[in-house]
Amino acid sequence: MKKLTLLVLSAAFGLSSAAGFAATNASAPAAASAPKAKAAKIHHAKKGVKKVEASAQKAQAADASAPAKKAAKKHHAKKHAAKKVDASAQKAQAADASAPAKKAAKKHHAKKHAAKKVDASAQKAQAADASAPAKKAAKKHHAKKHAAKKVDASAQKAQAADASAPAKKAAKKHHAKKHAAKKVDASAQKAQAADASAPAKKHAAKKHHAKKHAAKKVDASAQKAQAADASAPTKKHAAKKHHAKKHAAKKVEASAQKAQAADASAPAKKHAAKKHHAKKHAAKKVEASAQKAQAADASAPAKKHAAKKHHAKKHHAAKKAAPASAAN
Repeated sequence: MKKLTLLVLSAAFGLSSAAGFAATNASAPAAASAPKAKAAKIHHAKKGVKKVEASAQKAQAADASAPAKKAAKKHHAKKHAAKKVDASAQKAQAADASAPAKKAAKKHHAKKHAAKKVDASAQKAQAADASAPAKKAAKKHHAKKHAAKKVDASAQKAQAADASAPAKKAAKKHHAKKHAAKKVDASAQKAQAADASAPAKKHAAKKHHAKKHAAKKVDASAQKAQAADASAPTKKHAAKKHHAKKHAAKKVEASAQKAQAADASAPAKKHAAKKHHAKKHAAKKVEASAQKAQAADASAPAKKHAAKKHHAKKHHAAKKAAPASAAN
């Protein structure tokens, strides 16, 4: 602390001397122009000196009071430590005195708790033994009621199925017959329409195409002949020109003959092939319909549906005869 005081005093002395030197140096050139600034600077330097003196005084006071404070703090610490030791000793004595009583109380509580548990377990076991037969009987009764309900429901379902089966079967058979008849009619109509429309369409299309092709060939032959006429010398290639004309004429005739042959053979071939295919298709559909009708007849009850079966057979025979005659 003495060193700190000396340093503060030396710093204060240095600041005051520097301020005085600065004041004297600054006052020489500006003595006439700035008397107010000089007075302010002097006042500020004096305040700095006062501050340094106050700091020095505080430092001296701290140095003087430090040993007293330190002694007081040490004394307080000793008293606090002594109190802690006394409190610990008292706690230890109290614990030693109360330990047997606490241990006995804990042991007694444990015994009481174990006895209560044993009693509760015994009561639960007795209650379970008493209620078991009643529960078992109730469960058995419930199972019997449930089984009886299931049997009743199954019997009702079986009766309902038995009652509705003939009606469903008859309706299904009637629907199958109607569907088979519709298919036979549709097949016969398709076959007739195909027989009627095929020759005309095929013949017209092929004839038109053959005519267009022959006309193109004629035009090409004529153009070739004209080109030959224009490019060949008149006298030198007379024989060649005549030969080219004959060749072009032959090509035109051959094209015309091919077109006529195609016109003549196309309808017959197309008609025969399409007619044969339609007849085979119609026959297959008729056979399939007959097989479906037979299957429906076999699955129905024999006695109940004899009259319906006879009617269906007659109807099917008439339908079968109709597409066959239409196809021929």
